[in-house]
Amino acid sequence: MPYDLTEEKLEEIKDFNDIVDIIGEFIDLKRAGTNYKALCPFHNEKTPSFVVSPDKQIYHCFGCGEGGDILSFLMKYNNYTFIEAAEYLADRAGIKLEKTSTNENKHKNILYKINREAGIFFYKNLSGSKKSINYLKNRDINPSIIKKFGLGYALDSWDGLYKHLKNKKYEDEDILKTGLVIKRENSTGYYDRFRNRIIFPIIDTKKRIIGFGGRVLDNSLPKYLNSPDSEVFSKGYNLYNLNNALKNKNTNYVILTEGYMDVIKLSSFGYNNTVASLGTAFTKHQVMLLKKYFDEFYIAYDSDESGMKASIKALNIFKKFNLEAKVISFPENMDPDDYITKFGKAKFKDKINNADDYFEFLNKYYSNKFNIGSNKGKVKYIENFLENIKNISNSIERELIIEKISDVTNISKENLLNEYSKKNSKNKSRYKKKKENKGKKKIFQDINLESYLDKLFNLASNDEELFEYIISKYDEEFSTIFGKEYSKNYKPKENHKKTDVEITTEELDFLSNKIIIKYKEKELSILRERLNKDPNNQDLLAEINKVYKEINNLRQGGSN
Repeated sequence: MPYDLTEEKLEEIKDFNDIVDIIGEFIDLKRAGTNYKALCPFHNEKTPSFVVSPDKQIYHCFGCGEGGDILSFLMKYNNYTFIEAAEYLADRAGIKLEKTSTNENKHKNILYKINREAGIFFYKNLSGSKKSINYLKNRDINPSIIKKFGLGYALDSWDGLYKHLKNKKYEDEDILKTGLVIKRENSTGYYDRFRNRIIFPIIDTKKRIIGFGGRVLDNSLPKYLNSPDSEVFSKGYNLYNLNNALKNKNTNYVILTEGYMDVIKLSSFGYNNTVASLGTAFTKHQVMLLKKYFDEFYIAYDSDESGMKASIKALNIFKKFNLEAKVISFPENMDPDDYITKFGKAKFKDKINNADDYFEFLNKYYSNKFNIGSNKGKVKYIENFLENIKNISNSIERELIIEKISDVTNISKENLLNEYSKKNSKNKSRYKKKKENKGKKKIFQDINLESYLDKLFNLASNDEELFEYIISKYDEEFSTIFGKEYSKNYKPKENHKKTDVEITTEELDFLSNKIIIKYKEKELSILRERLNKDPNNQDLLAEINKVYKEINNLRQGGSN
């Protein structure tokens, strides 16, 4: 069965692939105002007339008239079929293409309809709840903001929403799959997930309700409750209010906050370019979304300890994508909502203008956390700083930050560079020595390839150092394959714990060969399909022979 490349799936693929990045892999693009220009790859010219628009995610040549989107570029430039172009982009973004039937798409549409019906139900409930209206009024949320965000109220009832959806003739199984209800332990029925809460519909860029967030009206716990992941909703791949941020986009920067109320309050003051992560740690997929639409990034998390730690994590994720984010800092025990409510829009604008860059924020945080006037404090400051800057892929930038650390601590730059090198070398060498496991059955013995992958992913998900070692030890091809498969199959875990994994380098070598053989065979299959369409293509024939030899070499025990 062929891939079911629906409009929804194609939009997802495009969302996680920026056209400037993709085309920039093949031709030399130069910025020209808000766009990028290059010599057209489709006809000979001396003056650049090939324009790429990051805002519209399209390209056009004013010389030959060639134009289109990211898919059409790959089809034209690489001579890909439509399917091959979609496969390339999906693989690059870590998106799994399912071989599904149209029935599954119809089922997703039912879930969207249920969510929409629930959103209307919650919205109508709000006007009849005096305590909810008073709560929002006390938070300075006026009727126009309520309407803009579609805010609602979940009744203080065990099954109010469930009964409403049943009256609309929806099936139990479908309602359950949205996450709006929970099955009773004794299997005698269902009850509503959201009860007696202010409701925040989560809307995607196609104006569909994909999930909900709910906040209590008092100080009970949990303060916030979110829809679980479902067939139409994945927290780590979406951002609250991105739909409005794009619709009202009048700046090239975005403000990232922690909560729904932060977004709503900042928007009420005119900062429509505000988004929030959805009850989870900020993810690389959310960075990829923001990177596509914005050029500058501001992190506006709470000023408490957990908020500052989350800010550092977010900074590091941006750094992994070579993006410079800045942190907006607030007085102690304040969040963006508190600050703009108390001090107003002008003062908040000052905060944006004086936001801290990567070094400035880490320096402030660790200088306050450790007494760098003492030897012990200075060592802790350096250790923590060096642990963070491993996320910086640009070696020049990393060295410039080490110079600044040297200025702060009065430790020579050379010593700091040496310590950084030792620290990273030590992490990578943790698995270099073969462990003595006499009499112990090896982990990867007598199991199939899927089990190899599953076992290694499970190990790496619990041991960050093992993951880093795998990526650093093997060649770029295997590291890329492993990284993509890992991101597709395993979501990052919070509170990573280091574990002493029983695995030898011999087993890793063996496993890497197995994985690469799998992907080489897939590559060989694609090449053969292309040769069937173009049997006289000698380049394709040569490539097929090359890949075939590589597979044979790996099967005979060749290693990376």
